[in-house]
Amino acid sequence: MSSLDDTMTLDPAATPWLDTAVGYALRRAQMKMFQHLVDSLASYDLRPAQFTALVILEQEPGLMQADLARRLAIEPPQLVLLLNKLERQGLAARVRDTQDRRAYALHLTDQGRALVGELKDRAAASDRAATAQLDDAERAELLRLLRKLNGELG
Repeated sequence: MSSLDDTMTLDPAATPWLDTAVGYALRRAQMKMFQHLVDSLASYDLRPAQFTALVILEQEPGLMQADLARRLAIEPPQLVLLLNKLERQGLAARVRDTQDRRAYALHLTDQGRALVGELKDRAAASDRAATAQLDDAERAELLRLLRKLNGELG
């Protein structure tokens, strides 16, 4: 089968429908990127959501548990499982809020703070490997367009 560019250039009417669907192309690219990251984090026994939680907590120490669940776009029960694993690994800790004893503020442990930089380097290398066929300008444009689709640009 020819590439999408070849197919669209030669005969746009003959282009398979899925190859023209932005959502389909985004999902396929996301799956590729995700697998690269999964492979990069495997030696740390971490999944992408756990890595993302660590990065968020590095940027926002003391973030409340419910807020982290929203940031990760996961349900609170899923977050509990994620945090249980991070605590077992000694990377994060839940601290009861002094105002609301039902709520927990989340913090990286010393071990978590020490590891997150290494994890970010590993994830950045994974990101570069997964997008190696793009030059710097194309990568910047892709990020700009994705941010636009995600409503992050005005």
